[in-house]
Amino acid sequence: MSRFEYTIGKEMDLHAEWKKTLEDEGLHANIILRCMFAAMDLIYGKAREIDKFLVIEILARYPYWAWEVGSYLRLTRQYANPAYASKTDADHAWHHINLGRKSQDNEQWHMFILEDLMRQKGMKRHFLKHFLLPRFLAFGYYFLTRIMYRLRPEWSFDMNARFESHAEREYAQAVVDHPKWEEETIDTEYFEYYPKVTTMADLFRRISLDERDHKFESWEEYERITGKEFKP
Repeated sequence: MSRFEYTIGKEMDLHAEWKKTLEDEGLHANIILRCMFAAMDLIYGKAREIDKFLVIEILARYPYWAWEVGSYLRLTRQYANPAYASKTDADHAWHHINLGRKSQDNEQWHMFILEDLMRQKGMKRHFLKHFLLPRFLAFGYYFLTRIMYRLRPEWSFDMNARFESHAEREYAQAVVDHPKWEEETIDTEYFEYYPKVTTMADLFRRISLDERDHKFESWEEYERITGKEFKP
C-alpha cells in the first residue's frame, strides 16, 4: 500500500492542497535540471506565464515515453533471447509501460488545455520559442532519459521526481503571481477528458496536484527499484 495520498481522479479541496504545496520546500534539483530551468528562464523569462507552462508540459511527457519505449525494448530483448523470459522481469517492464502511458496522457491533456486557452486569449506563437526550441529541448531530454533508463533506471525516476516537484511548485506559485486568475472564468472542449474547473486559478491548482502525483510515483518507483530511501 502506498504511503502517499494520490489525487488524480478524486475530488479534492484545491485550496487546501494548494497551500500544502506552497508550504512544501520541494525536492532539490540536480545539476542537469538546474541548467534546464536556468535555460528556460533565459529563453522564456522568469515570469510564470501560460506559454512557459506549455513548454514545461511538452518536456514533461518525454520521460514517460522513454520508460514506455525502453520497457518495450526490454521485453523484445527478453523474448528474443534463447533463454526463456521470467515473469518477474516481464511484470517489471509492464509496470513501467503502464506508468508511462497514463502519466504521459495526463501531461498531454495539460498541454491541450493550455494551448487551447492560449488560442482563446489570442496569444501569439513564435517560431523560435514555441516551435524550434521546444523540439530541441525535448529531443535532448528524451534521449538523456532513455540513456539513464537503459543504464540505471533509478537515475531516471530520481530525476523525474525532481522535475515534477519543480512543476508542482511552479504551477502553485503562478496562482500567487496572478491573483486576477481567481476571477478569470475558463472553458475548453478538452474538459471532456479532464476534471472541469471554472477558473484559471483552480486549473493551475489542479494541474499542480497532478504533478505532485507524478512526483510521488517516481519517488516510490525509485525506492522500489533500489530498496533505498529516496533523498529529497
